[in-house]
Amino acid sequence: MTTDDDIWEGAWWSAISEPADPAARVVRSVLGDRAGREWLQGSWAGVPSLLAAHARTDWFTQWNRWQARVHEVDVDQDLARVERAGGGFVSPSDPRWPSQLSCLGDDEPLGLWYLGTLPSDSSSDGCVSIIGARASTGAGGRCARNMAYHLARSGYTVVSGGAIGIDIEAHRGAMAGGGATVAILAGGVLNPYPACHIPDFRAMTAGGGVLISEVSPTARPAKWRFLTRNRLIAAWSAATIVVEAGARSGALATARWAMSCGRELGAVPGAVDAPMSVGCLELARNGATIIRDGRDAAELAGPLDVDAEATLFGMPVEEDHGIDALPPIARRVWEALPRSAPAGVPAICASAGLGRDEVNRALMDLTVAGLVTSSTRGWSRRRGSDTVG
Repeated sequence: MTTDDDIWEGAWWSAISEPADPAARVVRSVLGDRAGREWLQGSWAGVPSLLAAHARTDWFTQWNRWQARVHEVDVDQDLARVERAGGGFVSPSDPRWPSQLSCLGDDEPLGLWYLGTLPSDSSSDGCVSIIGARASTGAGGRCARNMAYHLARSGYTVVSGGAIGIDIEAHRGAMAGGGATVAILAGGVLNPYPACHIPDFRAMTAGGGVLISEVSPTARPAKWRFLTRNRLIAAWSAATIVVEAGARSGALATARWAMSCGRELGAVPGAVDAPMSVGCLELARNGATIIRDGRDAAELAGPLDVDAEATLFGMPVEEDHGIDALPPIARRVWEALPRSAPAGVPAICASAGLGRDEVNRALMDLTVAGLVTSSTRGWSRRRGSDTVG
């Protein structure tokens, strides 16, 4: 059974580490939550002997990354605010934990924040994920909405990411069909993104649905968190349906996770020369089931015999440019910079989840690239750098 200490420690680690952080998993499993937390809260005194065996991890770098947040987190306030809003924090020891996430192995989340009503059945049975492009077409939006409506009327729970485009149309269709819906967010449950969907998010929780997030309640939806949350959308359901997807759509990453978890994967076909059909047609060529409507989607929601050794379909090969071409750490620092006001290095460290040395090196690289400027007030994005590339 979950104890108050389990909840508190899990919530603390969710605020300190990024989702799917393998180093955090090692610390928690080897040292334990409390001892690991005390190691981070103290001054650097080397690597504990139990961790030294994991020599492949640069523990000094990891320790510095976590330090940027250690002294800012207020777990008691976070738990109280979420509880007042009608939610809480759930860990794997809780009977309400979605056991289907175990297919993720070492990438299974260490805990989840929620707002609303957690599904009583902690399995993928009866859940269908509907995903697709943000820049969806009108036809794609109608398809997602109608499909979700049919699934909800048939007793399925619809899962998606709450984003603009296909995601929100799926949620709206499910609610119109009188069903519950699960929105897995890249940001905190008290800071749901995008803001224009807040009325929809409120309707979801009021209607028996739930908002889910791995990160602390007020965390912002940084781009790298969209990529890590995709695995949860795929693992949560028995089947994942891609309605529309361009060649570089994040929906393809979710589809790959669904295939690697042994989940059923479906794709809605479109015109061969339509940009939003490229991803779906590629999925279909690589084994995804063609889906036409909600009836097909409901039929798909069952076990899938996937060859674990088979090669998954290829990653998009279009060359990155501008901001997209930055190395991962530099891009993460650039994205952590506010759009309008300057920010100091400590604030950037906390936002990006990186150590001071990493942030300083990245800022120098970004300066050379002409993407950021500095002043006595801090660091800022150079005007017009958002459109580079």
